Amino acid sequence: MEHLGRVIDRVVTEKPIDAYGFVEVLSRLVKESAAPKDAPVATQEEITSRADYSNKVMVLNKVPTDGEPGAEDGAAIPVCAIPDFMEEAELISWAGVGFGDVESYKITCSLRNMAAKVGNDAGFSKVRIWGKIQGSEKDYYVAEAQLEGGGDVPEDEPDMEAPGSGVNSYAYYVTNDLSEDWTKLPDLKPREIVAVRQIKKLVTGNLNAKVTTVPYFPGGEAVLLRAQIARISADTTLCLNGFLVQEDPEDENSAIKEADDPPFVPLPMADLAKSESWTHCAPHVLKNGRTTHAEVPEEEEDNPEQIRMVKRMKAEQEADPKRKVLRGLQSDGLQWNIKQVGDDGVYKNALPGPEGTVLKPKSYGVTVVRSLTWPGAVCVARGAQFTNLYVGYGLPSGTPDFFLRAPLDVQNEPEDREEADEPCGEAAVEPTPDEDA
Repeated sequence: MEHLGRVIDRVVTEKPIDAYGFVEVLSRLVKESAAPKDAPVATQEEITSRADYSNKVMVLNKVPTDGEPGAEDGAAIPVCAIPDFMEEAELISWAGVGFGDVESYKITCSLRNMAAKVGNDAGFSKVRIWGKIQGSEKDYYVAEAQLEGGGDVPEDEPDMEAPGSGVNSYAYYVTNDLSEDWTKLPDLKPREIVAVRQIKKLVTGNLNAKVTTVPYFPGGEAVLLRAQIARISADTTLCLNGFLVQEDPEDENSAIKEADDPPFVPLPMADLAKSESWTHCAPHVLKNGRTTHAEVPEEEEDNPEQIRMVKRMKAEQEADPKRKVLRGLQSDGLQWNIKQVGDDGVYKNALPGPEGTVLKPKSYGVTVVRSLTWPGAVCVARGAQFTNLYVGYGLPSGTPDFFLRAPLDVQNEPEDREEADEPCGEAAVEPTPDEDA
C-alpha cells in the first residue's frame, strides 16, 4: 500500500498521458528513487568532515586576489606562467596515466594559488606539475618551479652546485593535500645523491620522517625525496629533437633555448616512433653527484700530494665523462618503450602563408615514450605539443632488495658418533671345542 501510494502521488504530480500503460515504468522508477529503510545515518563527525572538505574545495577554487590597500576589489594577483594542465591531462590520458578531470582541475587551481602566494617573492618565472610520488602512508604532489635568478653556494658546502644550476636548476615544492600549502624541498649536495644511489627506500609521506637504511643516508625524508626527484628528472625529462638548441652550437657549455631561427617544425608522426626523434633536456648527473666535474688545477712539481690529486681527478673525468644536455636516447644507457596510439591518419591542414594558403600534413595521433628504467615516467607528444609526467614510487627498476641480506645462521657442529664394536664380534673369532682337540 505504501508503494502504491507513492506511485499514485507520482501520477498526480507528473500527469502522464497514458498512466495505465506506464504503471510498470512508474513503479520501477519509484523503487529506484526510494531510499532504503536501513540506510546508514551520517554521524556528526562525518558531517563535520564533509563540511571541512567542502570549505577546502571552495578556498581552492577561489581566484587569489590582491589584498593590498588601494587595490581594486576582485583584482587578481599576477602570477608566473602556468601551463594549462587540463589540456595536458587530456593528452597524458592517452598513455594510461593521469589524475582524472576533477583532480586535474584541483591541481591547476592549487598551482595557481601557490604561484600567487609564494611565486612572486621567490621569483618564479614558470611553474608546472612535475608528478606524484606515492608513499606508504601519504602521497606527494610535486611541483617544479623555474626561477628567474640563481643563488650563492653556502660557504660550508663548496662542492654544492649553486641554486639555478646543475641539479639545483629548479626548485621543487610538495604537498600531501592540494588544498593545503606547498612546502619547498631543500637544495641538494653531491654526497646526498651519491648516498641515495646506494639505498632503496619508500617514502612515507611525512617530510620530517627519519630515513633508516643500510648504508647510512645523510638526511631525512625531505632530502631523500629531493634526491630521487633530481635523478628522475635527469633521466626522463625529454623533448622533441630540434625543439631546443644551444645558443652557440660550437660551445657545449652554452645556454639552452627554444629554436627560433629557423623556428621549430613539428616532426611527422611516423618519425616520432623512432628514438632519434627524442632528446634529453636536463643535465646528466655524474657519479660524483654533480652535473659537472671540478676544474682540474695545474700540477705543481714540488708538491707530490697535489700531483696525485690531479691525476685522480683526471682519471675520474675519463671514467665518467660529462654528457651533453641535448643527448639522444640511443646511447644514454637507459631502457625506453615508444608506442603510438589514437588516429594515425595524416590530413591536409590549410594554413595561411606568405603566398596564400599552404597545405601541410597534420596528424592527431599521440606518441608515448615510456621509461622502463624509471617505471611511471612518460613523455607524451601530439604534433608540436609534448609534456612530461611522473607517477610512481620513486624507485628505479632492477634495484636490489631494500636492505642488505644478513648471512645465514652459523650451523652447529655435528655430534661425535660413539665407538661401536667390530661387526664380526668376539664370539666369531673364538675356537670351537673340536678345533682344540
